[in-house]
Amino acid sequence: MIQLENNRLTLRINKSNGEICGLYDKLKKKEYILSQPQSISFRLERGSGITTQYRHFSYMLDESTEEKKAVLTWEVEAGLTVTGTIIASSATEEFRFYANVTNETKEPVIGVEYPIIPDIQAITADGADDFVAHSFATGICIRNPLKHFESEGVGFRQMPYPEGFSGATMQFFSYYGLNQGGLYFAALDGDGYAKGLNFYKNESGLLEASFFHAAEDIGPQKGIKVEYPIVVQALEGEGWVEAADRYKEWAVQQFWCRKGVLAKRDKDDYAPWLYEEMGAATFGINAMHDRSRWIDRYHDYIQTPLFHILGPDWVNQRQNFYNGVPGGMDDWFPTRFHPHNIQTLQSYGDKYAPFEFDYLYNIYGADGERGRKALQKFPEGESLRSIDKYQFPLICPVAPYTQDFHVRRDERLQEEADVDSIYYDISANNILKVCLDDSHGHPVGAGKQVTMAYRQNYGNTKAAMIKKAGRYIPMGTEMMNEVFLDVLDYYQARAGGRPAAPLEGWNFRELLIQGEAELIPMFTYVYHEYGALRLDGWGKLVEEIGSLFYFTVARTYLWGGLYELNHEYSPMEVVDGKENERSEHYYLFEARGYRLSPERARYLGKFARLRTGSGNQYLAYGKMLRPLSVPCERIKVDWFHYNHSKGLEDYNQSGKYEVDAIVHSGWQFQNECLAFFFANVTDEQAEVSIDLDMKKYVLPPGRYQVRKMVDDRDMEPLFVIEHDNVRKVEFNIPGKSVVMLEVIKAEERKGEDDESIQRLRYGLRQPRATFQCENTVDQCGKFHR
Repeated sequence: MIQLENNRLTLRINKSNGEICGLYDKLKKKEYILSQPQSISFRLERGSGITTQYRHFSYMLDESTEEKKAVLTWEVEAGLTVTGTIIASSATEEFRFYANVTNETKEPVIGVEYPIIPDIQAITADGADDFVAHSFATGICIRNPLKHFESEGVGFRQMPYPEGFSGATMQFFSYYGLNQGGLYFAALDGDGYAKGLNFYKNESGLLEASFFHAAEDIGPQKGIKVEYPIVVQALEGEGWVEAADRYKEWAVQQFWCRKGVLAKRDKDDYAPWLYEEMGAATFGINAMHDRSRWIDRYHDYIQTPLFHILGPDWVNQRQNFYNGVPGGMDDWFPTRFHPHNIQTLQSYGDKYAPFEFDYLYNIYGADGERGRKALQKFPEGESLRSIDKYQFPLICPVAPYTQDFHVRRDERLQEEADVDSIYYDISANNILKVCLDDSHGHPVGAGKQVTMAYRQNYGNTKAAMIKKAGRYIPMGTEMMNEVFLDVLDYYQARAGGRPAAPLEGWNFRELLIQGEAELIPMFTYVYHEYGALRLDGWGKLVEEIGSLFYFTVARTYLWGGLYELNHEYSPMEVVDGKENERSEHYYLFEARGYRLSPERARYLGKFARLRTGSGNQYLAYGKMLRPLSVPCERIKVDWFHYNHSKGLEDYNQSGKYEVDAIVHSGWQFQNECLAFFFANVTDEQAEVSIDLDMKKYVLPPGRYQVRKMVDDRDMEPLFVIEHDNVRKVEFNIPGKSVVMLEVIKAEERKGEDDESIQRLRYGLRQPRATFQCENTVDQCGKFHR
């Protein structure tokens, strides 16, 4: 047995074949691996398929330094070897894994999967309080993966990075038992190489973690050298935020955070209006038909400026969801924006972005032959390591034609339409980073080069649009990935609206509906203050979508996003007795006749005004904090999902869903002040009791005033607290309302003391709550976890 250890963990490796067969936490006295007789050391993908076989194994141990090292070598055949290097560090209590493939054969190597940490068992009794948290769909947490994962089905088996729709948005995941330990897995790659971050059930019926490394240059006598480490560390089991905190320390030092936090950027280097003035968003309003009556009616109730991503139907030729996309420049221009739409939204101070399929290309349209030569060529079969199939005609971002066309198209758009922003759908965050056509000027494979070409195209296009406009033009995409954080300003997501939403997360649909899987704000927790604004919710202002609406609105805002009214696959709300016509839309939807609900629009407006008002510096610019412990009831809400592509499983589905009665989040603005938000999504008044422990937060020494605001009413001072004290805070939340508790530096006023503030507090206290929040069910995605 080969044994490596640090101060916390012991790793055991079978000396006859190099398989990992033990991982022991010395502090928790817990063995994570239930060793099986036929585990796998590596998976090597070649042109002929995947192999795990080898003809000879050897190893070398180096214990001469403080960091112990094992070098494992598998000779697959003559001229082809796989090498795994493992370093045990006591200083950081981690194991670092590196992989290398030497290939002197004529058969190409496509990628290598290493390390493989097999046969991971349950941490808590029967796995009941075990969770896996992964950056898939920007963050999802699944209870008891040993129970719910399937060897050939549900799991995080093919999770490509960098990929925001069908893969990993960040380079870490964790598996933990609540308060009983766990494991942190991360690829600390600051260069954007293509890889896979996988956690799934293996053929032995146990859990397995693995990392796949894609070859950047595929060809005869070409191997792979992985320069970055795969890190494995122990966890205490504090929840998904424990691993996120650890990853964030490394992640914010990488190139994608080089601009620094948004609050400290020069005003010319971003669009303050996007973060400070926009209270809500719409997505998919027809660009070429008059929809001003709907814009007017939204403003009657929401009462903040709105950000509109207009539908794709503004181009010269067709750009729709059922029979066509543009090709070259003549298919795009001249534009066909309806002037009344633009005039109306501008009259309210609204902003808009056109919707573009920026990499989809009609090779039978204008400049079709140039587009055909630039098409991205994907792997086939098992080599397409993703749950997506990428069946669209996409042009490779490295191809010279693509790079020129991407800039010229949107420079012309800016000149012709003077847009406020630009939005790209099915763009870099949705596409596997690989191309097998080296005629574009890249090697076969080229994962990192493809990623960097997307970044370059975004940067060059944005610069051209800014030059034309004479002002900053924010750029957004469908979904997000960390490697694009410094070149993109916002993104559209849908997972926050589930189960009444489509697209990302579809592979965990049943677990989400059952409550065994849950969305977590993982990406927001790591990166929010660096500027990626999330549009989410997939909503309508109609009663028919159910009471899940109230929870979704609250959670979207309290997690730092803008709620999105979406009209892509279904008609808009009935306004003045009118519903928009299917014949004028870019998708052939079914008529509904659902009326706009003023009550729901006012509810949305309440959060929109919080976002643009007293909560703005926190929800737009703040750093998300570990949440407080907020015990509350679980309630059943109903939902109905019809805004979806017809014929797919989710269409016209409905049901009941269990959610927290109170949505909560905590934020810190720079190192100055704190705010905690609590939204009651029921009709009944709720009473909340929390412990405010000031020692948990990094604030300058001194006295701080705690004050409360309900909805958008005036602030009510509660008490003054020292920077190192703990205080219980009790307050009421009216039904369908939101409370902000703000902690700010206290002004020194003569005669003001804690008791005088307390008298003020109780003199203004609300009536006693009609229900008491208690008996919270522990789950991975509950924000208090």
